[in-house]
Amino acid sequence: MLKWLKRFWCFKENPKEDKQTKEVQQNPFLVYFRRIIEQILEKYEIPYGAFRPLLLDQDTEPESMLSQDDVAVVLEQISEDLNFLRIATERPAYFSEYIEKMYVENGLVVQLEAKNDFSLEGINVVLDMEQKSGILRECINEKIHYIPIYKKPWNQGENLDISVPIGYNIVIVKGI
Repeated sequence: MLKWLKRFWCFKENPKEDKQTKEVQQNPFLVYFRRIIEQILEKYEIPYGAFRPLLLDQDTEPESMLSQDDVAVVLEQISEDLNFLRIATERPAYFSEYIEKMYVENGLVVQLEAKNDFSLEGINVVLDMEQKSGILRECINEKIHYIPIYKKPWNQGENLDISVPIGYNIVIVKGI
C-alpha cells in the first residue's frame, strides 16, 4: 500500500537542512485527501459507508495562529457521508465544536479517546497525523489499513524498486 501512496505524498527535501533538526514539511496533497482516501478505499474494495477511521491527532502545533490545522483540513474533507469516526487526541477541547457540528448536521456520534490509550476495535483505517513519532506498529495488522500521512517523505523519483535512465526519460521497472 505504501508504494501506491508514494504518488500522492511527495515532499521536496532541502539538502542544506540538517537532517537531525529538520522538521517534517507540510503535505501539499492534503487538499486532495478525500479523493485520495476514496481511491485507497476503492483499491481495497471498501465502500465509503464502511469506512471506519481512527484519526490519530497530530503531535505538533500549527506554525502560527493564522495557519489552518492539518487535522481540520482532513476532517473537513472526510466528514461528508461518514458513518463512523474515532479520534485519539491529547487536546479534546479542540474537537468539541467539530463533534457538536457532526452530531447536529449528520447525527454522527464521534468517539473521542486519549492518544495514549486508544482502541482499534471496529477500525478498518488508521489516519496517522503525527509528525515526530515513529510508525505505530500496534496499528498495523491485516484487517487495518495504516496511512501515515507524515512518517515517510515520498520524494518523486525515489523509493522505486528500479529506475533506469534512458535519454531524458526514466523507465520504472517494478519488482514482481
